[in-house]
Amino acid sequence: MHTGFNWIIVSIVILIHGFGEYISLVNGFNIDLKSPLLKTGPDGSSFGFSLLGYTHYSGQKGVVIGSPTEGNNGGLFWCPLLRSTCSRIDIDLEKETHMQPGLNGALLGYSMSSAFNNSRGPITVCAPRLSWSSAASVYLPGGCFEFNERLEEPQLNPAPSAICLNVKDSDKSIDLRYCTFGASVNQHPNRPKQLFMGGPHFYFEKGVGASVNTNTFERVITSIEDIPSNTLLGSSLDTTDRLYAPLPGLKSHELYVAYGGPGVPSSAVNSFTDKTKFGTGIVLIFQSNKQNGRNNIKPLMKIEGQSFGSRFGHSLIFLDINGDGWDDLIVGAPYQYSNTTVGGHRRHGAVFIFLNRQSYFHTPVDEVSGVELFSYNYPETFQIITPPSHNCGNSHIPGFGATVTKLGDINHDGFQDFAVGAPYEDNGGAVYIYHGSKSGKLQKPTQIICANDLQSPRPLEGFGFSLGLNGADLDENGYPDMAIGAALSSSVAVLRARPVVKLRAYLTLMDGSTTLPSSLNSLVDCTHEAQSITGYKAPSAKCIDMKLILTYTSVDGKSCSPHKTYPVSILLKYNPTNEWITEGWDQTSENHSPNYESKCTYNQYSTIISKNIMKEFYKNYTLSPIVFIREKSLSDSEMIVKDYFKRNESAYLTGYDSPGGYLQLEGNAFCRDLHKIKENIPFNQDELNSASTLRIIFRDTYLIDQTDRLKIGVKWIAKMTEPYPLADQIDEYPVADPHANTELLQISFDNPCAIRQCCPTVRVSYNVKVTRDKNGPVVYVGDDNNQTIELSVRVTNIGNDLVYATGLVSNFLPNLLELDSTLKEASLIQPDTAICHLQYPLASGESSECMIRWLVIGHQLAVQMAKFHVNSTVLISSNNPIQVEGQLNNELQVNIKMIVNVSVFGTTEPNTIYFSGNVSDGISSMTAENQIGDVRIVGKFTVRNLRKHSLIPASRLIIDWPFEFAGLINEPHGKYLLYLLENPYVIQHALTIPGQTVDNETSVVCDSKALQKVVNPHNFRIFSRLRKSNDGVPVRTASINIPSDNPSPYPPLSDKMILEPVPDRLADSKKLVDRKMTTISCYNGRIRCVPIICDLGKLSYKAGPITLEFIARLWENTMREDFLKVFLTKLHLTATWKADVKYGIDLGGSDYAQDTCFKKSSYYKLTNCISGIINYEMVSISQLYR
Repeated sequence: MHTGFNWIIVSIVILIHGFGEYISLVNGFNIDLKSPLLKTGPDGSSFGFSLLGYTHYSGQKGVVIGSPTEGNNGGLFWCPLLRSTCSRIDIDLEKETHMQPGLNGALLGYSMSSAFNNSRGPITVCAPRLSWSSAASVYLPGGCFEFNERLEEPQLNPAPSAICLNVKDSDKSIDLRYCTFGASVNQHPNRPKQLFMGGPHFYFEKGVGASVNTNTFERVITSIEDIPSNTLLGSSLDTTDRLYAPLPGLKSHELYVAYGGPGVPSSAVNSFTDKTKFGTGIVLIFQSNKQNGRNNIKPLMKIEGQSFGSRFGHSLIFLDINGDGWDDLIVGAPYQYSNTTVGGHRRHGAVFIFLNRQSYFHTPVDEVSGVELFSYNYPETFQIITPPSHNCGNSHIPGFGATVTKLGDINHDGFQDFAVGAPYEDNGGAVYIYHGSKSGKLQKPTQIICANDLQSPRPLEGFGFSLGLNGADLDENGYPDMAIGAALSSSVAVLRARPVVKLRAYLTLMDGSTTLPSSLNSLVDCTHEAQSITGYKAPSAKCIDMKLILTYTSVDGKSCSPHKTYPVSILLKYNPTNEWITEGWDQTSENHSPNYESKCTYNQYSTIISKNIMKEFYKNYTLSPIVFIREKSLSDSEMIVKDYFKRNESAYLTGYDSPGGYLQLEGNAFCRDLHKIKENIPFNQDELNSASTLRIIFRDTYLIDQTDRLKIGVKWIAKMTEPYPLADQIDEYPVADPHANTELLQISFDNPCAIRQCCPTVRVSYNVKVTRDKNGPVVYVGDDNNQTIELSVRVTNIGNDLVYATGLVSNFLPNLLELDSTLKEASLIQPDTAICHLQYPLASGESSECMIRWLVIGHQLAVQMAKFHVNSTVLISSNNPIQVEGQLNNELQVNIKMIVNVSVFGTTEPNTIYFSGNVSDGISSMTAENQIGDVRIVGKFTVRNLRKHSLIPASRLIIDWPFEFAGLINEPHGKYLLYLLENPYVIQHALTIPGQTVDNETSVVCDSKALQKVVNPHNFRIFSRLRKSNDGVPVRTASINIPSDNPSPYPPLSDKMILEPVPDRLADSKKLVDRKMTTISCYNGRIRCVPIICDLGKLSYKAGPITLEFIARLWENTMREDFLKVFLTKLHLTATWKADVKYGIDLGGSDYAQDTCFKKSSYYKLTNCISGIINYEMVSISQLYR
């Protein structure tokens, strides 16, 4: 028997206990924490476990507080609002019930309810462990008592015992005698005689809900069919008559009840619960009446949790969050896992928000429609909120969602609000306040109340274990109050709501008017002041002084003292983004730009421009057309700016999404009665004098879009007076919603298009003056003559309406083009953007023209591009599509070319060699260079830029080195021909470029791979002293690749020697017929050549030529073996120069950007190239003296 009771105690503790976390940016709002009314009970009594706002028959308002572990069986206390002490409510449980004497622990005060929340009436108080003794057994049916409005004469409702004692076979099983009715209780205001109770331990802890008529005692209970054991259904409950539409034939709405079952069933014994949802918790919704005459009713709707052991359904309420007239469902799951961690542990706690889907249907649906009103399947009507970061403390099991309660409309914004308790948060617990909104979507709480925020005579523990009052107004100031129980420290804090005032901001001219003049050039000149602003500004700047007025008004329309002001810190930004204004929440400005349905008619042959060109212009060039004097950039004021973002601090980063900086001001908000606002009564002179003055500079009056309003975003921090501790009259301390601290102020211009719809129609024509060749516009790099590009545009208004903010904007490359400063009508917006202005405004039939001229910077020779663009567009401001004949945009493509005169020539010393004799021993017997051949050959290739003021940034010389004679063409190697003794030398003068350092090395670099192959491959001894000239330095080497677009450079090898008669000038007259000659080159297949590629670097007329010197010996054994019978052998040494630039090269009238330079064969082609050939002759002495 005692074991059973101990188990019951543990079960009840599970019902009582929950959980705990994090660092918040949320400021307090109108629930006052400075003057809490604290109530304390006996230590260890769980005083504050349940709370009920109550109006005593005497008219006193206060709180009835449950204390379920006080004494033997619990207790009740009546605590008047403004008294520090509470009085016990007497009840003798043994006298009033069939309790077995000595059997304690009834837990009276575990739950309470009243249908008369804000007026006099009876209340119901429950004791879920109330026992009932019979001759044979002891039952724990639980029970509820009804007290009259004097809190006297408790009457026990007989339904729980009647239900529990009639459970089949209860006399055979102790588990069937535990029912615990009264663990939850509720009464609906529209059905005060219908009492709802939850019994979570009914029938092996399946749980049950019961509805009892307190007059007739007729009862209905929920069916236990398909409910698994340990579901604990009835742990929480709430009722509503705004769930479904009335059934056909009925005018009144039915009453529905939801029961939470947060338990973890021992097994999934049936198909009622989806196996994947096993142990997640459940909420069942029932109609409150009998179904088909049966007392056991089945659910109309089922919602299950999302994670095992989350205790989904531990708490729940019905509440119309979004004000659509239908109640939504809020469910607590205090053990639900979240994605955040604390101390390495995943944080627990969540509240599920299910919006009623009735408003999504054309007509409301009733309960027989089968429609899922609450479902996870519709993201737009479902949301999970988890505990945000805050300063209360950090527990990974804070119990967030252990309690939820209705607050009423606590801030008087027209939407219902609610609170969530987290009683196991560190440092005593925490409570989160959430405000309803039109969308029903919740983000951060609007207020977080920490236990340690309150000054209490004893440390508060379990703060948020209970939440109460359900919107009751105890101090009668028109605002709901709330009570928070800290049951673990037997304390209750009654917190009152402060009246709310709404701050508004206004922007006017100095005289109070709200319209800017159409002619901005008539404003005060402030060119001198404008020098302090960064970025583009017109040569002549204009400015205007304006008044920024802040007022406060009671949201309830109550009159306020005109002499009472509050200091306000103000932050201003021009034309902020919508995200800057809303911070991602439901907040819209009361000021809107006029939205007209377009009535313009358009010509089908015209171009229609739908985008707002001026807005695109401001965004693309990060320009704000107006600037505040003393404004700061966001990067310079981040820490200050952050403080003004109360809903979502990270939204301050959206300030980077719109141009312009911030201006911070200090001012005062004065009272303005609501009727003045509604009647739009102008401000008087005293009010204008008290307002803050700000000066606005117009960066360029021609760039102001007068077809739209001037928009200035304003945020503020109001410094309201705080009440002193224990203040009686909380009404004297209004508060402004810190989250409703933003407005978008708009002021219009005095022009027709600001008050009506204008339909701009223009004709646009461009004219371009630039040098042209066969390929179009062109500029020449290094040209001695002055080159210009001139772009003009003519705009004609061919419509009936004025055309505003007309101008020409052009983007160009500032390293190639320079704005012509002699043309005063154009100026720079940015280094790469020029603007010229057209007539403003442009009347019907009028035309205007402006021009931009650039000077070509011809000496910028290092530019590596083939062409560039000048992109231009005509600016026109309009909120309607613009009809254009012609094109608003113009793209000018200009080719870049260089006119060069480059020569490539070569020499050899000597230019003729005579050979004879017999074939000598092979390579193995050779050790020095003199054994290769008798004569050193010095070949020189010289490249010269002959055009003055010309510098070619990069070029290459490709030398075709005759490495081997073809020999047997099927063999991998032939016979050595010209044996290169050492790396080539370079003779050049260094070219100095301003700003660049000069070293002693040559700028020429030759291909290391090719040189490694052909330079002295057998490491013969080289006689360096034989080099005749001391000019030049050894070439630098590096790996250089032939361009990938070039094919194999040389033709196939040939073993056929082509002999020709020797010219008359070389032949002996007697033996003319016997003397023959042949020519060998890389391009007739007779030589195996290796291309040596050398990067020359910059080639300049001023620096002079670049000469490459190659030192070699003729391999005479090859000549004796293959050419001894040939009188004359001619060897062609070839080299090719190629400009390595992306722009075109004009070589003597031929455009080599398009043409191709070929060698004598088509196998090796290069662009931008010039070839040079050295003729080298070898004479066989044996043939000379025949």
